[in-house]
Amino acid sequence: KDTEDELALFRQQWQRELEATPTRQKKPEAPPPPEEPLSDEDKAKQLFLRGVEFERGGKLYEAIQHYKRAMQLVPDVERRLYESSDIRPDTPEEELELEEVERTNTGTESDDEGAVEGEDLLARLQRITARKAALIEPAFPAKGAHISWLPYEVILLVLRWVVSADCDAASLERVAGVCRGLYVAARDTDIWRSLCLRTWGIDCGTPRSHGFGSWRTMYVERPRLQLHGCYISKTTYLRHGENSFQDQFYRPWYLIDYYRYLRFFPEGSVLMWTTAEEPAACVGHLRQRAAKAQLGVAAGHYRLMGDKVVVVIKKSSEKKPPAVSNTRFRPRRKEAPETHEQTFHMEFQLRNVRNRRNFQLAWRGYSVCMRRDQWTQFELSPSKFPPFAFSRVRAYTAEASAPLPCAYYE
Repeated sequence: KDTEDELALFRQQWQRELEATPTRQKKPEAPPPPEEPLSDEDKAKQLFLRGVEFERGGKLYEAIQHYKRAMQLVPDVERRLYESSDIRPDTPEEELELEEVERTNTGTESDDEGAVEGEDLLARLQRITARKAALIEPAFPAKGAHISWLPYEVILLVLRWVVSADCDAASLERVAGVCRGLYVAARDTDIWRSLCLRTWGIDCGTPRSHGFGSWRTMYVERPRLQLHGCYISKTTYLRHGENSFQDQFYRPWYLIDYYRYLRFFPEGSVLMWTTAEEPAACVGHLRQRAAKAQLGVAAGHYRLMGDKVVVVIKKSSEKKPPAVSNTRFRPRRKEAPETHEQTFHMEFQLRNVRNRRNFQLAWRGYSVCMRRDQWTQFELSPSKFPPFAFSRVRAYTAEASAPLPCAYYE
């Protein structure tokens, strides 16, 4: 009984202690922070990586769908994913290629090794490319395809497209300034021989017969027409006006300006246009070989003989018959319009101006045939017939319709 009394007393005391002790309130749990919305780039990367997993698992259709959705969000998601990750080449061959590029770029091998005093630049670059057994080398490790992968024959074909059938040697020289490999390729003998044959014909001879050391030297120094632009001549003269009816002592004078344009093509055709319009508004109409009669552009042919250029242009004009005022005597059939043909015969001389080769065309003869065997010879005064000056037009060589034809010798 004493034990039960002690146990009941202990329970009462313990109950009072629990009631006197303040109960600890539980702190409410903090809500989780709101998730930031993913950007389009992160969504695209997740979709792309999910597509990679599907492709590795053999589910190609699902992989294509994920790739498509990723590229719709970010078109270059693959490149961004590659740059943001530490991806290394998977094959030892790629590692060796990158090591070779890095070794070359650090300059461990001197390019001037074995240089000879007074050596020609072309011979020096040919020796360097032959020693390295590579025409073109990337300056930095390339992640994609590089032009150095192309064989030499394909590079020559690309250069023929650069020159094109319009003989744009100026663009070829600009390509040669990119690197030493393209400089060597741009000096290929077949390309410059084709340029010479297309400029002077198959009877142009050889460089030695004309005193030149190479086909390129012959093309650069021998007189020829510039084809990547047009020759422009501006004529200015004063014209007397009529007396004013109010003041008989006042007689106006008018300053007249007009231009002559000549555009030459490699196959021997030429376009001529005489107009008062400024060159900026006219050179675009001379891009095509077809003459535009409605604008007054006439077509013809030319021939180059040494430094002399002979141009023959035929221009046709229709003259309508006079209208009949009396309808009673009107003819039943319409009379055909009379066609009048004019033939222009011009001779020019090619001149160099300072360091510009073949820059100027000076008049040497000018005659016009209005009727059959009736030629009119013009007196070539410097004021009325100033020389033509060459002006480059970039639009003429912006596109290539065909590559430079190859030259074959039997």
